[in-house]
Amino acid sequence: MKSFHVLFILSIILISCHPQEKPIQNTNTIQPDEIAKNTTPKAENNNQSLVLTFDALQLVDQISGSSDELPFGTPQNQLIEIINNTFQSDAVSIDVNAECGAGPLKMMTWNNGLTLVFQENNTKSAGSKIDWLFQGWSVDGAKDGVQKLTTMAGIGIGSTLDEIQSAYEIEVRKTSLGYEFSTAAGMYGILDGAGKDAKITHLWSGVSCNFR
Repeated sequence: MKSFHVLFILSIILISCHPQEKPIQNTNTIQPDEIAKNTTPKAENNNQSLVLTFDALQLVDQISGSSDELPFGTPQNQLIEIINNTFQSDAVSIDVNAECGAGPLKMMTWNNGLTLVFQENNTKSAGSKIDWLFQGWSVDGAKDGVQKLTTMAGIGIGSTLDEIQSAYEIEVRKTSLGYEFSTAAGMYGILDGAGKDAKITHLWSGVSCNFR
């Protein structure tokens, strides 16, 4: 009887030590280009929208509400890639104005009325390739059918003086540009009149090329 128990125990040990075959599962091999798609930069996320802010721009995820700042000083090539991917379109015009008070400025404009202002990087060594840095933005009227840009408070082209004053503390003064307003944080604009119903025709922040 003891020998039977010993044989029974040995058989259990041998069975447990024998490698068991695993069932074959259906797997999909991920190709390198598919990996690239899964690691697409946030800038190419179609759920993101661009928001105007003081001394910067912001990318806001429409689903999560999270945001990423695009600050002044960002190199042109980095910023343009992000903006083009966000708008799903390229700039419609690129110009360099050498007569601005701040020196030569490169200006790139999209069909939604946004113009980005770039200034030469003066810290680069002599003889090196010119590098342009993001130093300002401006907005005017967008083409029909194109969504207009606004601040987080919903202020943009077409907003009234009453709406601006409800969102920000501003100062309004008459200049050679018209009825010009400014916020303490550094956003500027022009109104088409002085009354509460006067509307914004231009907005900007940072370096500009306005002739007064």
